[in-house]
Amino acid sequence: MKFFGLSAWSSIAVCLSLFTSSCKQASEEPLATVVEWPELTNLDKIAYRVDGFARTGDTSAIRESLPALLEAGRAVTAATVPDNTAQPKQVDTMLADLVNLIDGLSSEELDSESLSSLVLGLHPVIEKLIEAAGMPHLHGNEGPHDGFLHPVFNAAGEQIGTAEIKLHDDAGDLEVWLTRGGHGGEPWRLPIDSTLNLAFPDLEKTVTLAVRDRVDNKDESGATTIFEGATSYFVFPGETGADATWLQGAEFAAKAELRFQDATTGTFALYPHVH
Repeated sequence: MKFFGLSAWSSIAVCLSLFTSSCKQASEEPLATVVEWPELTNLDKIAYRVDGFARTGDTSAIRESLPALLEAGRAVTAATVPDNTAQPKQVDTMLADLVNLIDGLSSEELDSESLSSLVLGLHPVIEKLIEAAGMPHLHGNEGPHDGFLHPVFNAAGEQIGTAEIKLHDDAGDLEVWLTRGGHGGEPWRLPIDSTLNLAFPDLEKTVTLAVRDRVDNKDESGATTIFEGATSYFVFPGETGADATWLQGAEFAAKAELRFQDATTGTFALYPHVH
């Protein structure tokens, strides 16, 4: 049997020491902290909703929402900027632009066109500010499939479910996932012969969503959605050949209302998921 010499054991000890030191240094390196700016997050949520009113020409809804929008905008100040923003200089620049827009919206002499123009300019500035701060940009009503969540009400006006509605800007196709109760509820499965109607009152159009097929009805992730002859997933146009070109485009926005059985979402602004 051969034994290692002293020099060999010394080399191994040095390697182990270096490895241990490397691991220790790696474990001691501080983890990057998430940038949190609650005032900006709140403004983003309100501005996104008001942006929908502007895109659909609902000036009265803009004016009704203006006090809440201004209050949220004035709460975003230099004193609230997080210490760990990704690009501090860019944040300062974009914050100044935001303050100017809020000041403009505060004027009591705004006509409808000027009001809508200022509102439409607000959300892009907020998006750039969020990016400069290094924050994830997720709207409060975004669902697990990158669609937007809308409450579903019964005839008595009580929320009984949630619809995640996803419009693809490139093809104009629609996907809807239904859940019972609020966000994160169990799938709300309907018989596979069921259909959902999505009405666009201002455009005088209605589309019908149905299952993609009667076997698996896979969503775009490839997940099977049919269980015991029922599903919570519906699409338009699917294989029907119906025209969906009018729904295409990143700038599309329209008032819509989803209805099925005795349930409805009420009117909301439909935006696309931009690819």
